[in-house]
Amino acid sequence: MDRLKELIEAKTAAEEVVARIDNAIRSLDNASTWGIVDLLGGGMVSSFIKREKIRGANDDIKEISDSLNMLNKELEDVNMNLPAEISDTVGDNIFDIWLDNIFTDMRVQGEIKDQLNELKDFRATIIELIEKLTSEIETYK
Repeated sequence: MDRLKELIEAKTAAEEVVARIDNAIRSLDNASTWGIVDLLGGGMVSSFIKREKIRGANDDIKEISDSLNMLNKELEDVNMNLPAEISDTVGDNIFDIWLDNIFTDMRVQGEIKDQLNELKDFRATIIELIEKLTSEIETYK
């Protein structure tokens, strides 16, 4: 029965990771929307708002990391890689907000889209893990 308890704890931890990923995806979707506004000539204000959304998404990604650490404690054989943060350096902010131009806006928009795709793929991997855990839990019933 200890195995069943471990499986249930691992499933709960995996579900928490999915919830955190969903938060990050929402944040990146918001950043992407503001990125489009910025590409269409939104100016300094839209660049600033987009950067705020990117910072929020990076915070969400850090929360995914914390949740994944808990999951890894529950399932030692799970070896996952988190997506990298979206660049949010002082230089990026200067170029994106103060020296607002189409080239910087396009690069940042591409980074946002890449991170969204990585998070969605990562979410699918965790969902598969949840399905496997659920299947094994069912064998104990």
